[in-house]
Amino acid sequence: MANKPSIILAPVDGSEGSGASAAYAADLAAALKVPLRLLYAFPKDPVDMFGVPTEAPTPKQLEYFSPDAFARLRDESAREAFDRARKVMGETEAEVEETVVPGSPAEAIIEHADEAGDPLIVIGSRGLSGLREMMLGSVSHRVLHHANCPVTVVR
Repeated sequence: MANKPSIILAPVDGSEGSGASAAYAADLAAALKVPLRLLYAFPKDPVDMFGVPTEAPTPKQLEYFSPDAFARLRDESAREAFDRARKVMGETEAEVEETVVPGSPAEAIIEHADEAGDPLIVIGSRGLSGLREMMLGSVSHRVLHHANCPVTVVR
């Protein structure tokens, strides 16, 4: 990585923690005069999201097995997460992009970062206790330990 990142990646999921990390990332991007890319990870397909049904799927689940309905769910979910992040970020001088990345969150974020040049990932922490973190894991923990670029975790 060069002296400064070429882009800041801020994964968002609509949570309070991701909003705080997006606001921090926006301030940092403006100060460094680099673009900020908000990332929203969403499953690749309905099977990735719901699994292979072992019982008769509910009508709601069955609805999302339609490619159009699944795409609508993805787009609506992403829009909600991006809007919440932008609300917390407020006005910013940073150039802000929005990108939906397919797959499970940690893996999708890491893969996207690998293709982004010299990124810095700024990610929120859920703030789990040590034991719960160890048992459940977290996206921020996996990204921190497996990304091939600098990662800042915002609490």
